[in-house]
Amino acid sequence: MFRSTISQVVRSRPTSTPYIRSFVTSQPKLFLENLFGTKELKKREEIVKQQDDFEIDPNANIVILNEENSKGFQPFDPEVDLAGFKVEQWKSKVVKTQDIESTYTNQDLINIINSTYKQTKSVDQDINEADFKSVDLYDLSFRFQFFKQLQSNLGFDINDYVISKTHDLNQVYEELSKVISQRWVWERNPNGIVLRNDDFKAGNVYLSQELNEKDQAKVFESIVEEINSNKDAEKAV
Repeated sequence: MFRSTISQVVRSRPTSTPYIRSFVTSQPKLFLENLFGTKELKKREEIVKQQDDFEIDPNANIVILNEENSKGFQPFDPEVDLAGFKVEQWKSKVVKTQDIESTYTNQDLINIINSTYKQTKSVDQDINEADFKSVDLYDLSFRFQFFKQLQSNLGFDINDYVISKTHDLNQVYEELSKVISQRWVWERNPNGIVLRNDDFKAGNVYLSQELNEKDQAKVFESIVEEINSNKDAEKAV
């Protein structure tokens, strides 16, 4: 009696089994069936399974359209495609970067800044260098007009950073004086350097002139003779 009662209690106890979520592909499959249809989907599945069994036609070619085989291709013709196109040079002159140092002096820069300000401001009174600090450029519209005209008169571009940080004519002069006095160097080009006349004042500096050993010996002997003669002259004195 007691055993039967225990067995009934055990049987009547609810068993709690954990719920395991299974990966179901019914939704994607239903979506593909609605999109392609059941028959079309089966064909695609068969093709995927048997894709390694298909033979490739060796005569089949893929034609890529380009300029040569396109029927609508027309070669570029400047007279037709760019009819009436013209590049307007807004600078009054063009000075290359490597020529800036040899083109302008500080006095030239002062004169050009003065004339440019008069031209942009439409005034006749000259501005001395000492008065540059008192001429401000707080009006941005005028500043842009001034710098555009200044670049046109100088013939080279001015860095945007210089345009942004200069607030009077004295700052403009100080920044541009650095530009016109800086020796131009192009690091990517071994010959990209501007040589000054002072670089050739020394007697032992030559430009593209290489002497052979015999001529070098003659030059060396002449230098030695000159030194000895100078020593003899000093002893005589």
